[in-house]
Amino acid sequence: MSTDIDIGIDMENAAERSGVYRALAEAFTYTGVQTSAFGISGADYNDAFDPSVNEKACSLCEGAHTEEDRSSLFEELMRFYDFFGLGRGEEVEMPDHLSVELEFMHFLTHLESQIGDRPDDLASVRRAQRDFLTRHLWRLIDSIRDGLNTDNPQCVELVETCHEFIGAEVALAKEYAEAV
Repeated sequence: MSTDIDIGIDMENAAERSGVYRALAEAFTYTGVQTSAFGISGADYNDAFDPSVNEKACSLCEGAHTEEDRSSLFEELMRFYDFFGLGRGEEVEMPDHLSVELEFMHFLTHLESQIGDRPDDLASVRRAQRDFLTRHLWRLIDSIRDGLNTDNPQCVELVETCHEFIGAEVALAKEYAEAV
């Protein structure tokens, strides 16, 4: 099994993966991006990712990248979140925002790191990860990467880093599924 990706993550270490998800979730928020390692200004973030500011910006919301009815998409996402006892705060991004989906995977990989000694629970959490990655997060980051329309190298690097990491996560999830 391949265990490392180019950004130096031990892919078999759920706690490390959880930390990467958390950092990426924060980096894809307006307030978090400015203090992230990518050093993106709020203006550059809005220019690249907020279609209400720049009509050529690439939305970070899954609903903007799919033909699926937005209410059906929200319903499915909320079923994922609700199944694990997670609710939605009043002042958070919409359930289909990239930062929310990354935060959910942060939660699932953190949960994986806590239940490693319970094979049935571990298999269940890994199935949830695989399903969420393939049904939502992978298609979202892939669409964002394809639709990104900015010359800002930090924004490009953030999206490429996230795409590379999620791609490695999808591959790992498939390896785990095949091993069962």
